[in-house]
Amino acid sequence: MSEAATADDWRRLVFDETVAGLVLVDQRGAIIGANPCARRMFGFGAEAEIIGLPLARLLPQASQVDVSSGLGLQGVRCDGARFPVGARFSAIARGGERLVLATLVDLRDASAEEAALIARAQELERVNERLARFAFVASQDLQEPLRKIAVFGDLMEEAIRRGDTDEIARANEVMRFSALRARALVQDLLSFSRIVNDELELASLDLRDAIALSLAALSPTIAETEARVEIDLPEVSITADATQFQRLVQNILANAIKYRKPGRPAAVDIKGFCDESSLRLAIADDGIGFEAQYAQKIFEPLKQLHSKVDYPGSGVGLAICKAIADRHGWRLSVEAEPGVGATFFIVLPIRDAQAR
Repeated sequence: MSEAATADDWRRLVFDETVAGLVLVDQRGAIIGANPCARRMFGFGAEAEIIGLPLARLLPQASQVDVSSGLGLQGVRCDGARFPVGARFSAIARGGERLVLATLVDLRDASAEEAALIARAQELERVNERLARFAFVASQDLQEPLRKIAVFGDLMEEAIRRGDTDEIARANEVMRFSALRARALVQDLLSFSRIVNDELELASLDLRDAIALSLAALSPTIAETEARVEIDLPEVSITADATQFQRLVQNILANAIKYRKPGRPAAVDIKGFCDESSLRLAIADDGIGFEAQYAQKIFEPLKQLHSKVDYPGSGVGLAICKAIADRHGWRLSVEAEPGVGATFFIVLPIRDAQAR
């Protein structure tokens, strides 16, 4: 038997015999393979019964998670019964086509401790991937200030030799600015790392009080820029890490004030809406806004859409917001229009928000 055939037999054996449910999905989201464990988990018999079905039929929430992991998902059996599922999504390239392998664990029979361990393991995998992406981007951004320090160090040495005080002063200023830029990037990396690695200290928080703490932290900036902040929130308690929730709201508010229209104070409205399944927070501003095509990119680490000269900063604030929301299992999104402003939405499951 050839080595390739042996490898194929081995992969098929692992696929069929593993105790986890394995579901292979094509680019359209259709199931093209499911092992016996997955079929039993969802109540299907022969593989033909499940082939061709959309993954959303088994996991309705799958479109709301990234390609790494899904926490707190609900699986739907063929008879419509729902059950808790732990999931891991892995991208696979095959013949130029991008497939996704979903590794599923039925949590119905798991103890509370086992379920917590599974959830924590999935979260750590997601955290590590996020940190790896952030570290890569940060390392690329660090090269620019470090290169300038090296170049202008040589220029300063030459200027000192010539006794050119103007050139010495210019080189010194560029080197100083570049060093501060590099230090800020390192500090942002450490801050991001703490956000995604520290244990969450979940507690019941009064929504209005939690928002008030975020406003208090920004009070000097609000006063200096004469920003107007209007609040219309329901009486509701949320389950969250107090420090991280404050940081999430504070970063969004700071972003709204920073990207205000030139010559005008920022106007920000904070509203909350409750329905049967969720609490929806909306933080809207009347700033410069941005094109809708960047609604996902602005949450990427160190991503800046506007000039660093006009709007200085490292671009890590909204990446931290996304990390905080993901860690809590919340959805964070934004809608914007150039010259009109932006509205950030935070959606909390109803289990994390209780009306009073």
